[in-house]
Amino acid sequence: MYKRLSYLLVLATVSISMAAQTTWHVSATKGNNSNDGSEAQPLQSINAAAQRAMPGDFITVHEGIYREKVVPPRGGISDKQRITYQAAEGEKVIITGSEPVKGWTRVNDHTWKVTLPNSFFGTRNPFDEQLYGSWYHGHGRPNHTGFVIHGDLRLRETFSLAEVMAPIDGVPRFYAEADGNGGPVLMNLEWVRPSCEEKKTSMQASVKGGDQSICIAIVDRWPFGYLRDGSQMFFEDVDFGNGSDTLFVQAATLAKAGIIEAYIDDPSGTPVSAYITNTGDWERFGVFPIVLHNRLHGRHHVYLTVKAPTPKMDGQTTIYAQFAKGVDPNKEQVEVTVRPEVFYPDHTGVDYITVRGFTLQNAATNWAPPSAEQPGLIGPHWAKGWIIEHNTICRSRCSGISLGRSTYGHAHHYQYLPPRIYADPEGGQTVEQLRDYFENASWDKDEAGHHIVRHNHIYDCGQTGIVGCSGGAFSLIEDNEIHDICMGETFTGEEMGGIKLHFANDALIRGNHIYRCIRGLWLDWGGQGMQVTDNLFHDNNEQEDIFIEVCHGPILVANNILLSRQALSLSQGIACVHNLIGGKVIAGRDRCAGGRYTYYYPAHSTKSLGKAPNLGGDLQWHNNLLLPVAKLEGWDEPEHPIDLVANTTMPEGTTATLEERTDGWYLSLNANCWQDQTKHKLVTTATLRKPVVTKQAFTNPDGSPIKLNTDYLGIRRKVSNPSAGPFERKSQDANTWKVWNKKTRE
Repeated sequence: MYKRLSYLLVLATVSISMAAQTTWHVSATKGNNSNDGSEAQPLQSINAAAQRAMPGDFITVHEGIYREKVVPPRGGISDKQRITYQAAEGEKVIITGSEPVKGWTRVNDHTWKVTLPNSFFGTRNPFDEQLYGSWYHGHGRPNHTGFVIHGDLRLRETFSLAEVMAPIDGVPRFYAEADGNGGPVLMNLEWVRPSCEEKKTSMQASVKGGDQSICIAIVDRWPFGYLRDGSQMFFEDVDFGNGSDTLFVQAATLAKAGIIEAYIDDPSGTPVSAYITNTGDWERFGVFPIVLHNRLHGRHHVYLTVKAPTPKMDGQTTIYAQFAKGVDPNKEQVEVTVRPEVFYPDHTGVDYITVRGFTLQNAATNWAPPSAEQPGLIGPHWAKGWIIEHNTICRSRCSGISLGRSTYGHAHHYQYLPPRIYADPEGGQTVEQLRDYFENASWDKDEAGHHIVRHNHIYDCGQTGIVGCSGGAFSLIEDNEIHDICMGETFTGEEMGGIKLHFANDALIRGNHIYRCIRGLWLDWGGQGMQVTDNLFHDNNEQEDIFIEVCHGPILVANNILLSRQALSLSQGIACVHNLIGGKVIAGRDRCAGGRYTYYYPAHSTKSLGKAPNLGGDLQWHNNLLLPVAKLEGWDEPEHPIDLVANTTMPEGTTATLEERTDGWYLSLNANCWQDQTKHKLVTTATLRKPVVTKQAFTNPDGSPIKLNTDYLGIRRKVSNPSAGPFERKSQDANTWKVWNKKTRE
């Protein structure tokens, strides 16, 4: 409440002197935080400027390396009265989550070690904090958020001293030994059961300070997930039958240990407890007994509280790292991650911020699930109206840009509501808002989203380049180069790709270059009114270029170049128009729809109308150009119809070649693609039928009609007979196009 009142006072001050606009200057090498922030007397840290900046102000950061997490305390009040953080024109400004480390000692020809006090890392030690979260699968490996950087190379983690002592095999590795407990998360918990009686599962109970999450190891139930010190669980009316003196709990943990305190009927009474030890994985459960004070009969309320073991004082962390023969890490640039994010508010609702022209790097981010807060190297943390542009964003342990999910919560789209719902004190949502979100997948349209993410270079992130659940709605994601996402990692999960969005209603994804990612673009649950246009996808060969899962549409996929082995996996309500397709296309019910019931909305809204089954089909294919290797699979399975209109398959032997040159990427076809006798029509809103479920027309986000009268390169299409595929015919001999222009961002 105090924060809210303070912010209202700030807004009142701003309204009195709206015309006032200040540029605050920051210089790492020439500044001092006691200066006035002028160009002649710059501040030294970006956070010092952030504390002073008011709506309408600019923060200009001059050349240098800034080793801080920027935490904007406030944002702007409108699109025209925003707070802008910008690198000084023509100057290289790096904001990093890492710190340099010296004092390495050689262990063998290629392995060195350094021992650091845990205080070096501040309040969170990323070499002790493990990855965790819904839909994350570590396969028993204790993947940590921390990593080592040699020059521009992110070293990969290994999990035993023997492995890091062995000769380098591929990418150099590091191994860490920390004497903490394994991070803030202590366990998952699925049920309680008095001896010889029935279980009471988490789906029948409530949690405060946790996430009722998906756990693939328990496919038909949802345990309380990723419980921390102080998390509470409430199991009401547990049946102790004719008598029981022991209460069993089923838990899973990769932490070294955790404690469960159990209170019977009176949460202020005297507890009994169980010591929960490492079960080998977050998804590998074991059963632990809690011996009661006395034998209980009949039904009783059970209250559980999770507690952390007493931390070791003055602890240390030892890091072993491999370096090529002849490399002395004490003489070269070697750093370790320290900060969990690089540019990220510590509370929700920090609106209308621009971040422009920086190199943002080296963040010890944790997993970004759609059922809890989604951290990123940079992100608005559930706010609206951010512009993130012309930045280089690299080396995030998990996600580069997070457009957000607000708070701890529930995997609402898979489960029934719990008996009680608790709002996270820092989550920015009331219990009523959370209930609406959990039960109906509804939220306030004006609360979050409406972002612009453009002209960024995003690479070397372990989970996603851009992620967001609901927070990406009504956003423009344009002209970004995204590559090397979740490649060569030691974990898997269902939330990985160049871009991964849930409930991204009316989002526009256009003109991006996405390659060498575990998957290019993944649109999941509730995507409606979206457009995916003019994008270049290739070499996303572990999965597909575009995966649209359990969405009802309308979603327009047009003018894209799709060259990976698998081009598309499609649910329903999708129109594919003028694409070049060089891989497999799956439209079957099981892969992308599965008959699951998922949410749909009125046009351009966030208040859902309920759920409808995904039966597959309801696809419209117009004017696409297919290479001979393109295969259509599952097209006879869906219940809804599929329209195939004026598509062209090129002659056998036709291949597409993508070549990277000094000025950009060029696409060549080895055959003349203009020898097409099929008659094509210009595709517009009137051409496309409305999806079966939503009955919403294919329009722009403002409701205006679409008209696909330009091609991938922005060239006007012929109205009478437009060419198939993403390129409009200019010449009978044209078969090479520049499809991505090299940007000067670094």
